[in-house]
Amino acid sequence: MANGEVGGPVVGPDGDSDGEGELDIPPAPLWAMRVRMHSHRHPDPGEEGRIRRRLGAGDDTLYVIDDGLDHCMVGRRVGRASDGCTYCLVARISLDRYTDLEAGDVAPADAFAESRDISLCGVFEEEQAANVVLVQHYTRPRDVPTDYLPPSPFLEFSDDPDDPDDPDDPDDPDDPDDPDDPDDAGGPDVAGGQV
Repeated sequence: MANGEVGGPVVGPDGDSDGEGELDIPPAPLWAMRVRMHSHRHPDPGEEGRIRRRLGAGDDTLYVIDDGLDHCMVGRRVGRASDGCTYCLVARISLDRYTDLEAGDVAPADAFAESRDISLCGVFEEEQAANVVLVQHYTRPRDVPTDYLPPSPFLEFSDDPDDPDDPDDPDDPDDPDDPDDPDDAGGPDVAGGQV
C-alpha cells in the first residue's frame, strides 16, 4: 500500500513488524512512514541498506527507516486527538541527509528542510494493526506548520471545531492548499511571488 491514503502493515503483538530496530520506533510513526514510503524493497534484518533508527531525544526525537537504495523516510509524532488518533509528520529525505542527521551535522529542527512528499498522517492503532489516513500533504517544506516540526512539543488536539491547532480544520487561514489564498495559486514560487 505504498503511497496509499489508508492502510498499514500488520504487526505482531510485541509491536515489532519485521525485526531489529523497529522496537525503537513507536507504531504510529512506523506505520505512517511505511505507508507513505516509495520503495517496495524491504531489506531483511541485518541486510546492508536496512535502516531503522531513533535519533534525538524528547521533542527533537526523529524516526528513520530506509526507502530504497538512495532515500529514507523520516517521521515524528506531532500529537494525539481525544479519539485516540496519533498524528505523525513524515517525509522522504535523501540518504545523504540521513547520514548528516545521524552524524549531528544537521539539527533535528532542520530534518524536514530538504524533504519531499511531506505528509501529516493520522494513525489509529489497534492491537495488531493500524489504519493510516493522509490528513494533509505539504508541497514545500516551508508550508509545514512550525508546531509540527522539532523541537515543538507533543500536541493534544481537541474536538473543538474552533481549535486553531486542529489539523482537520477546513477554515484554517494557514492551510497551504487553500484555493482562496492568492499567495498559493498553485504555481511554482519565484522571487517576488507566483509565476
